[in-house]
Amino acid sequence: MVRKVLAVSALLGIALGLSGCLWVRSVSSFSPVGRTILLPLYIYPMWWLGEPGYQWPRVARAAQTAEIWAIINPASGPGGPPNSDYQRGLSDLQAAGIFMLGYVWTNYGAKPLSDVKAEVDVYAEYFIPYGVRGIFYDGVNSSAAWLPYYQELYAYAKEKGFARVVLNPGTTIDEDYLREGVGDVIVVFEDSYTNFLAHTFPDYVRRYPKERFAILVWGVPDLSAAEEVLRRTPFIGFVHCTDDTPPNEWDTLPPYWEGWAELLRQPLYFAP
Repeated sequence: MVRKVLAVSALLGIALGLSGCLWVRSVSSFSPVGRTILLPLYIYPMWWLGEPGYQWPRVARAAQTAEIWAIINPASGPGGPPNSDYQRGLSDLQAAGIFMLGYVWTNYGAKPLSDVKAEVDVYAEYFIPYGVRGIFYDGVNSSAAWLPYYQELYAYAKEKGFARVVLNPGTTIDEDYLREGVGDVIVVFEDSYTNFLAHTFPDYVRRYPKERFAILVWGVPDLSAAEEVLRRTPFIGFVHCTDDTPPNEWDTLPPYWEGWAELLRQPLYFAP
């Protein structure tokens, strides 16, 4: 199959008068390549159970197939330094090369800045050594009136050494957040698959790189439906789907987890 792709790619390169080398993505009716799984990993690392009770090794193995950003949430925030169980789980993900983010709840701007920063401090001091390199601010207020609040938190996370900051309003956010560069990635949809099918994304998502946006979709019944999520959102760079539902929709991996990672496989074929 790879040989066929290479042959067709070479012919296309000649026909188009391209010189040098050509990078060709795997053939598909849509392109999941370049997508990243943004995984709310709100599952306790019960390593002593072995598999299947301990789910984190499945996440680690999937990192060989797809790029994964995993959100770590020990206690609706850091809850203090990681205990021995989390140290084990974090080390397993770090060894797999997974980019990890620490969860921080902001209560739509009502949480005092000092309290939010204190949780970022805990992640910086105790979790960075275990590979946590980003902050995931949840409960983000989507109104431009709260932009200064999140500007301060964004800058603070960067000052503490975190490479990426994700904001999660879970809905359409005021475009000022994008214009001002507040948030490296913004979750513009977190809702059910049923509501996803009827959802219209704001026009601005097509004016910015897809790497600026994420969606989290629960109640996705099977792999075919997860593929439909990808088909409908070529302008979204970070995606996760699960079949689970509230009140704890992110405390399991979907039964189609390995197939989901395979959908987002990242190969590029090199044609000389």
